[in-house]
Amino acid sequence: MSNPTEIQIQTAFRNRLRYAAPAVSVVAVPNAAKRGPAAIRQAKREGISSGFPDIMALWAGGLCFVEFKRPGGVVSENQAEWIERLTRWGHRACVCHSPEEALSFLAECGAPVTGGAHG
Repeated sequence: MSNPTEIQIQTAFRNRLRYAAPAVSVVAVPNAAKRGPAAIRQAKREGISSGFPDIMALWAGGLCFVEFKRPGGVVSENQAEWIERLTRWGHRACVCHSPEEALSFLAECGAPVTGGAHG
């Protein structure tokens, strides 16, 4: 992928995670999904929050948050505020531009990343 989209990066990360860190569970937060007006209102009622990171990664005793951006992608004001807030609250949160960067971040956070990160 010469110029991957954020979804392509996130998908590649999830695919590699199965082998590199099978004990890590990932929950996607689809804030950027394309919705019609009624679906947007429903999502807001359900608690969607603009700018919240793309994924939460969880493992026994750990949690971190990852916002994916394509190379050269810009973090929005809402995204920067969420990352700062989560960090201030003692959580690890990061913007990653590749699957490898995200796997390295998880390992830095203490996630059980065992290998296969570059497949």
